[in-house]
Amino acid sequence: MAPDTSPSTPQSAVGRSTVRVEGPLKVSGAARYTSDFNFPDMLYAVPVGATIASGTVTAIDTSAAEAMPGVRKVYTRHNIGRFYRVPPSAKVMVDERRPPFEDDTIRYYGQYVALVVADTFEQATAAGRKVKISYNATEPNVSTLLTPDETPSPDTRNADPNSWHIDPSDVQAERGDSDAAFDSAPVKIDHTYNTPIETHSSIELHASVATFDGTHFTLYETTQAVSNFRGVMAQMLGVPTENVRVVTKFLGTGFGGKLWPWPQSPLAAAAARDLRKPIKLVVTRKMDFESTGHRPHTRQRLRLGATGD
Repeated sequence: MAPDTSPSTPQSAVGRSTVRVEGPLKVSGAARYTSDFNFPDMLYAVPVGATIASGTVTAIDTSAAEAMPGVRKVYTRHNIGRFYRVPPSAKVMVDERRPPFEDDTIRYYGQYVALVVADTFEQATAAGRKVKISYNATEPNVSTLLTPDETPSPDTRNADPNSWHIDPSDVQAERGDSDAAFDSAPVKIDHTYNTPIETHSSIELHASVATFDGTHFTLYETTQAVSNFRGVMAQMLGVPTENVRVVTKFLGTGFGGKLWPWPQSPLAAAAARDLRKPIKLVVTRKMDFESTGHRPHTRQRLRLGATGD
């Protein structure tokens, strides 16, 4: 019997073909992703990443880079302008609360320490290689990388004051004696499961195209959460939320790695604010593994006790 297709009958998408409204745009190349946006007089920005994993920057020599053809400006923390941390009270989510260029401390390999802006991407890339950075390197803290036989102690846990933790004393619950139950169980399973570090590597690279008209920012972004992104950027730039507009037409995958801004976004916005020209900053695939977050190593120990039946 033919299905009832009267207007009053809900139609299910299961079992029949469904047209994807964006399909023709994507397969024809007409879909505009962030790096596809171009504007008159647009400049290109390329970050310079730290080549140590822990330590401090003692000096940055930008003179050779500034003399390169097409270079408009080389930014460091001394001339980029001010950024602001995102407070927990802002009710927005961000992975790296510390703004870029906040201080001279290096917290991870690839952390942005300078930004070159030039007429072309090639000129900015070439000049970025001429920026000379001196460091006082220190031994990185890898104490949280435990072997399968180790148990975390309080001094090896995440001590970030911005992290979300629950005090067990605040939990109102009644528990049985799990250790005794397990010890007396005739059937036992005790296994530890590990997952390695995973890095998001989306098809579409992280990118930012920023414009500034003297009051309002328009940011073309690779984001999965436009409203959250807007709130974070308003906080970091120190402007009212209504002065920030975020545009994401299409997203070339994210997997959670594009839920909030990464350091390239405020850098592009700050350069646009200073130079009064559109700025395009596309994170390279190499930088994608260094400066756009990752899922850390995890370990879960699972113990199950049961009777024979």
